[in-house]
Amino acid sequence: MHSFMDYCLRTYFKTIDWNDDNQYSNLCAASRAILDFQIPRGLTFAISKIKFPLLKASYSMNVSPILNGSLGYLFTSRPLKVDPSERVNFMEMIDRFHINYMPRNYSPEVLNKNDDGSEVIKDYLLYGRLFVPTGRLEAIYSKRFSRWMQCVVTAVSDPRSKAASHVTTELQYDVGQWCTELSYTTDGELFGVRGLYNFASQSQEETDTDSNNEEQSLQDKKKKKDDNLKAPLVERNVFDVSSESEDDDEVESLKGEWSIGAELYYGVRERSGGVSAGIRYRSLPQFSLQSPISVTYLINPIMGHMSAAFAAQVSDDLALCPRFEFNMYSYESDLMIGAEWWQREHERESESNDDTVNKSSQGEVTGIVKATVGTSRGITLLWEGKYGKMLFSLGLVADLTSRISPIRSVGLQFQYFS
Repeated sequence: MHSFMDYCLRTYFKTIDWNDDNQYSNLCAASRAILDFQIPRGLTFAISKIKFPLLKASYSMNVSPILNGSLGYLFTSRPLKVDPSERVNFMEMIDRFHINYMPRNYSPEVLNKNDDGSEVIKDYLLYGRLFVPTGRLEAIYSKRFSRWMQCVVTAVSDPRSKAASHVTTELQYDVGQWCTELSYTTDGELFGVRGLYNFASQSQEETDTDSNNEEQSLQDKKKKKDDNLKAPLVERNVFDVSSESEDDDEVESLKGEWSIGAELYYGVRERSGGVSAGIRYRSLPQFSLQSPISVTYLINPIMGHMSAAFAAQVSDDLALCPRFEFNMYSYESDLMIGAEWWQREHERESESNDDTVNKSSQGEVTGIVKATVGTSRGITLLWEGKYGKMLFSLGLVADLTSRISPIRSVGLQFQYFS
């Protein structure tokens, strides 16, 4: 589950219409949400306060296994719409499998213009967090320079270890169809460049220019299929299948987006570098009746590491993802399988017009259960949900092959903000 500050940070990027998913570093975000989730450590309480629309504060305390805590503040240039924990949209607080697609023609509402018509961007963000009693300090500064460019500076200061203190600067340039990132880290004097390019299909480009007609067409197709299923069997002719309908279904299943990206970095201090490349295919559910899927493949030729993952939503409340990793030099491999299940509140609608039966509809998502099984990681379980006015996370890591201590760690976290 996202912390309150992570939730505010994501809300900020959403408010200024900046798509952080359109980056090479988030190429495998769909599979990571199912497989690489983090469980709480010990017993943690987090309390946050929405002091002003521009200022947010958060306090956390960990009472087990070691007593420590932190306090953080977040300031933004524009007000953020953040609801308290009792009314917050639970789907925005969890790291779940989803496909985030934004049209390439960004909304011009994020821009302010001078009298001469030139564009001026005034969006910025300041964040700071202090850990006690260690004195570790984390800071983030984000500034948007233009419609397509922004700079993010992150800094860590640890008085206990000078090696852990560093500053990272990233310059991001995103035009929608392609995105580049330039980065520099003082830790090792590491320079890096990343790039991601999206190949848009013809059907997708047509959808971007005329989304209203496409959405109405999909609704008509779905309604036609539902009416056909509701019709009595005697009124259906199973041999009377329209070839045009089959062709349309095949075209719908091909609607998706291919993306290719690469990363190149070089460390001046160590005089060594690295490179990686990846490719991704994902369906766009808002343009198709097919279930959302995401297929990714990454390779690091210098280290000889490769990874392939396939994430799919098999039902309205269930998503599955297997991932296979292999090293070409050491022949080591790892297989991990994960699943996430959404818990909903089932509500009943009023009786239908013919007064026959009551139809149950899908309710709001109030919880999520995640589970992973891996050859090297063991078993990981996570349950996140709502309890009263608070949000909670309960996690477990187990290794059944160990006879001494099969339970590695157990964690419980509570969050409340108002």
